[in-house]
Amino acid sequence: MPRRYSMHTRRRASEQARTRIFDATLDALVASGGQPVTMQEIADRADMAPRTLYNHFSSRDTLLTAAFTHHTAQTRGAIEALGLPDAPPEHQLQHIVEAYYTRYAQMGPRLTVLLAQRDAPELDEQIRAIRRWRRTLLTNVIERARRDGKLAISAPAALALTYTLTSHAGWQTLLDTLDGDTAAAARTATETLTSALFHHKPNTPRH
Repeated sequence: MPRRYSMHTRRRASEQARTRIFDATLDALVASGGQPVTMQEIADRADMAPRTLYNHFSSRDTLLTAAFTHHTAQTRGAIEALGLPDAPPEHQLQHIVEAYYTRYAQMGPRLTVLLAQRDAPELDEQIRAIRRWRRTLLTNVIERARRDGKLAISAPAALALTYTLTSHAGWQTLLDTLDGDTAAAARTATETLTSALFHHKPNTPRH
């Protein structure tokens, strides 16, 4: 029992240290305006010796990739936790938009500078991978709407529109337009997608 407890304690301490390193990395990037930062600068922000930092990550590129992987895992977890397999496609899409926009708001400028990094090949692949996953997720919702006879436009057009409005860039554009109101941005994106993508029953005439 003591050995198992010791292993659990060490694993938890290691996870906490990695989270502190990720936070320090992203804060350093924000402070530098997105310019490259050194492992020494990251170690200083994480309040640890460079040797300890290198024990966790062998290089800056590896660290940036791990930081983005950490972000994507949390994002996917938030989306997958929705658990709406039986909900109508328009409701699924609404919750997807809200989940992405909430995550983008939580990350704030940290995600902006992380996505702007273009000198780490491994990071580029992680960015492409999470975008592929989002495209697959949206395709499944759109395909269900098509099968149900609810899709008002072609599937490729629907995917292009939903992909754009659920992207970080789409969120940022709406946020800038709506004075930084994330909730309003999510509502606007959802209303736009619902209006453009789905057939709507005509209003019942009043007698």
